[in-house]
Amino acid sequence: MSLPFDVHRLLPAFLAAAQTQNFSAAARQLGVTPAAVSKNIRVLEEKLALRLFQRNTHNVVLTDEGKALLAQVAPLWQALSATLENAGGVRQAPAGTVRVSMIPGFGRQMLMPLIPLFLQRYPQIDLDLSLDARVVNLVGEGFDVGIGSRIDPDSRLVARPLYPMRMVLAASPGYLAQRGAPQDPQDLPQHDCLLHRNPANGRSVKWQLQRRGQPLTLDLHGRLMASRPEMLLDAALAGLGIANLAHWYAEKHFAQGTLQPVLPACWPRPVQLWLYYASADLPPRVRVWVDFLLEHFRPQPAGD
Repeated sequence: MSLPFDVHRLLPAFLAAAQTQNFSAAARQLGVTPAAVSKNIRVLEEKLALRLFQRNTHNVVLTDEGKALLAQVAPLWQALSATLENAGGVRQAPAGTVRVSMIPGFGRQMLMPLIPLFLQRYPQIDLDLSLDARVVNLVGEGFDVGIGSRIDPDSRLVARPLYPMRMVLAASPGYLAQRGAPQDPQDLPQHDCLLHRNPANGRSVKWQLQRRGQPLTLDLHGRLMASRPEMLLDAALAGLGIANLAHWYAEKHFAQGTLQPVLPACWPRPVQLWLYYASADLPPRVRVWVDFLLEHFRPQPAGD
């Protein structure tokens, strides 16, 4: 299909609307009016003879044709932007916004203490951090970088090992003195287990352990279930039961003695957290962010 020569000027409105699913939000992102976004998308649809969005009062949703166009255009547009930024970066300091998606616990507990240093080092860079406990479509949603153990598979993504996350069992000394410490994973159903609700399906997350070197999955029940691990940590500190937490929540409490490890020989093997980005040819603003992360989280093996 032969495209009109000026179709490129309409693409920013399409990409912003696809990312935000809202014309007003897209307009704020682009610094134009919602009417301008709506007009550009309407003209693009006319030029392509395609309906790209289903519209309603509150938001817009990509049609199948819109999704197909986004999958083709987004990486090309990102590569073009990176090329232009790299050309400009030879003459000036890295500048602009870096959009990052990451799992919430890592973001708050491990990364946040480093943010002031990065912003001080690169005063012309802004960070837009999304703490997402979900699988993210990095390219389709307009993120520059993702940090997590699971991201929507895409062969175009570069994946670098960043940090091993370990899940641990912890309880307060008071709880263990009152109820006794479990000696085997099979003892856990007789204890008050503090459960994490899966935001995707509303059910409790199964506990992944190991027993005599073999993987073991337990579907436990407890009197307290919460959607945020921070609340489970607070509950464990209050003596309400045994929590299954990422190690970054528990380690300082182990050191202080306010929590004690439970069944440490049965903890599962660490899970690798990955640093994802769309291309090895990164714009300067993204390259310095990636280098900063690799500088402070030197890759470690995810094994025992």
